[in-house]
Amino acid sequence: MSVRPRILTYTGLLYDELVRNGAPEVAGGRLPAVLPVVLYNGTTAWQASRDMTPLIEAVGPQLAAYQPAQRYLVLDLRHVEEHHLPPGNLLRALAGLEQSRTPADLVRVVQALLGWLRGPRTAELRRAFADWVRQMAARLAPAGEALPALRTLEDAKMTLVERVGEWPAQWLREGREEGRQEGREQGLEHERALLCRQAATRFGPGTAERFDALLASVTDPDYLADVGDSLVRCNSAEEFLAKVSPSATP
Repeated sequence: MSVRPRILTYTGLLYDELVRNGAPEVAGGRLPAVLPVVLYNGTTAWQASRDMTPLIEAVGPQLAAYQPAQRYLVLDLRHVEEHHLPPGNLLRALAGLEQSRTPADLVRVVQALLGWLRGPRTAELRRAFADWVRQMAARLAPAGEALPALRTLEDAKMTLVERVGEWPAQWLREGREEGRQEGREQGLEHERALLCRQAATRFGPGTAERFDALLASVTDPDYLADVGDSLVRCNSAEEFLAKVSPSATP
């Protein structure tokens, strides 16, 4: 709910500023038209109403004409089509950053920004975009990769160009390691399930349920092997559960 009333507030503040400073836009005695825009980069679709009217308590026709009403445009940076934005427009760069999937995508956006943001008046914007590029690059970097400070867009371009060739190899190594880890976890899960079925067959389902709770956090294959030996050698459920409890040594 907080975004929409602020849109109305920001519009009023803009008009106040123009009038107070005698801006050329109000020289003719009329305020300029305003297009309120919300830049959105969330992962889910924008669900909120884009009109002020639903936020205000319904009133009769005598008061309805006096209630504030304003709509706003939502620009979803993650889904807007690039060709829908004019070339050279900075919103096109914002959308390009949010939609980047590889370091090479970021390099293309940075290259475009270097052409658009020239001269001393754009220095602050250049720094802001350099910081944004660094945040986007951090999302794409392999785990544990520390990015240097990117103070300028030139720094950003140089760093990205140097890392573009390195990161795919690191992603491949990480993928292989994740695959091996996933395989180990699946193997342990299968072994725990097998031991629980054997415990149910030998000592009953009640013992198997208690045994399953004991095994939930076990990740040591040697420990599971010892548990299997205890399952065969113990003569009662009580003896078995005492043997395999975390405080005991199987």
